[in-house]
Amino acid sequence: MRIKSPWTVKASFMYLFILILLSVAAPVASFYDPQAVDMGHVLQPPDQDHPLGTDELGRDNWSRLLYGGRVSILAGTSAMVVSIVVGFLYGAASGFIGGVFDRILMRVVDALLSIPGLLLMIGLQLLFKPGLLSVIFVISFTSWMIVARLIRTEILSLKQNVFIQASTVLGASASHLLFRHLLPRCWPTIIVLAVSGISHAILAEATLSFLGIGIPPHEPSWGNMLMGAQGFLLGGAWWLAVFPGICIISTVLSILFIGDWLHGRLTPYDMQTEVRGWKRIVWK
Repeated sequence: MRIKSPWTVKASFMYLFILILLSVAAPVASFYDPQAVDMGHVLQPPDQDHPLGTDELGRDNWSRLLYGGRVSILAGTSAMVVSIVVGFLYGAASGFIGGVFDRILMRVVDALLSIPGLLLMIGLQLLFKPGLLSVIFVISFTSWMIVARLIRTEILSLKQNVFIQASTVLGASASHLLFRHLLPRCWPTIIVLAVSGISHAILAEATLSFLGIGIPPHEPSWGNMLMGAQGFLLGGAWWLAVFPGICIISTVLSILFIGDWLHGRLTPYDMQTEVRGWKRIVWK
């Protein structure tokens, strides 16, 4: 039976589609150069010429939001891909090999997870120059451990399955078990982790940039825009913080809604598919 998605998921897909489209088409959709300084229109409220106002240097907020969306999308997806690949390989190796090897690898993960994530991100980022590549590396380095732990748990659980145990008894090779039966059944977990990982990475990039150690201040970024707005909020320049704040919150919530929906769709275990697969085993 087809499961209907709630209106929040449909709205989230629509929002993200529009955001990605506008970000990709930023040179066409923006009215001004995001770094063009115009001292004649400093801290101008939203009007016909500048729909989202201007900042302290007269730069157009609409243009900076669009180009900032590019940074968030690129940082989020890149950090997610790296953390998923590293965590997947690490967790799969740990869970499949097991024994002392598994215990050693998990102690490394436990040690890294014992350090507060934000503190670890800030400490690592301070070792590098501000920039997109360093932000992606730092977010990836502090995110793969959760992926590894969950993939390891998934592999250990699957290894106890009667289907896998029967294959082992009947002579299936280790590579056959791993690549033909175990890893493909981890895809639901990987997809959910990937979606939630993007929201985490976007929020992490905004946090690092807000603290002044992420994306260089002169480059458009939602976090940078929030950082620059701090000194002007009391003066009434509300638009400097409201619009980038809305973008961050809306994007993160939309991704989380989709991730929660995917989790509900992919979590149920299809026993009939498993039985059919058992009957079609081909051993090497």
